[in-house]
Amino acid sequence: MFRGMIILPMTIFTSDQRKYMPLLVAGTNGVMALKIAKITGSPICYSQIDRYPDGEKYFRFACDVRGEDVVIFNSMHPNPDEILFETILIAETAYQSGAESVSCVFPYFAYARSTEKVRGEATPIHSIVKMLRNTGIRRIYTVDFHLQENVFGVEHHDLSGMEKLAEYCLEEFSDSFTVIAPDEKAVYWAKRFARKTDSEVIALRKIRIDAENVIVDPVRLELEGDVVIVDNIISTGGTVCQAARIAKKAGCRRVFAACTHAILAGDAMMRILESGIEDVVATDTILSPVSHVSVAETIAAALNF
Repeated sequence: MFRGMIILPMTIFTSDQRKYMPLLVAGTNGVMALKIAKITGSPICYSQIDRYPDGEKYFRFACDVRGEDVVIFNSMHPNPDEILFETILIAETAYQSGAESVSCVFPYFAYARSTEKVRGEATPIHSIVKMLRNTGIRRIYTVDFHLQENVFGVEHHDLSGMEKLAEYCLEEFSDSFTVIAPDEKAVYWAKRFARKTDSEVIALRKIRIDAENVIVDPVRLELEGDVVIVDNIISTGGTVCQAARIAKKAGCRRVFAACTHAILAGDAMMRILESGIEDVVATDTILSPVSHVSVAETIAAALNF
């Protein structure tokens, strides 16, 4: 019946070693847990995730979590609603089963577009925070969280993949380039990226039309050499494509793109390549054809393994 059983050998530890090793639980999008287990030797908790015929979610721990510090791994793409509910289900089941504490690693955290309340318009992040807080989750780990602030009301560690992306770009794309932030929000990540490469950062300005369409202000630029467009998320590709066309018109030689979370919705990858971008690199917070950089070591270090 159960298609989602994870069967991995449990690592044997002495009592002194074991108390410093949390129990890792991989949700539906929890591949990162297995990567970190390989890096650190930490144990993966057996679990079963499936659906009943009527579509209801089924979850069961197949190992003992009593007294354990449980860490749940689940990236919120695709199907963020389902992954959120599943994570809450796992966390509550862990406490019901006697877990000492529950932490969550969300390599990609959805619903982080805005915290601003507009009359008649939903602000999902507030509802999500309430649900997570009511579950009793102690700590939350994210990677390049879009809101750049702790909105959770519990211990929050926001990690970054920008340094590792920068290293990859230096090795694979070019040994010298200008960094472009395609909008004001991306400046934060572009600067972090540029510190690793000792590059100049140029910021463009984005005007959002609706959920899928944006306009990037065609500022006057003079560029030469190579360019890397840096952002935390590439979703439809609209913003990065417009930034690439601006960079090309400004006289640059080649354009590349780097991001932490490669959502690449629909035909985004095709649009990106058609815009003149030579290549794209992303991290493995979301698994995609361009996820060549892993943040597993970064997450493992933050968990103090």
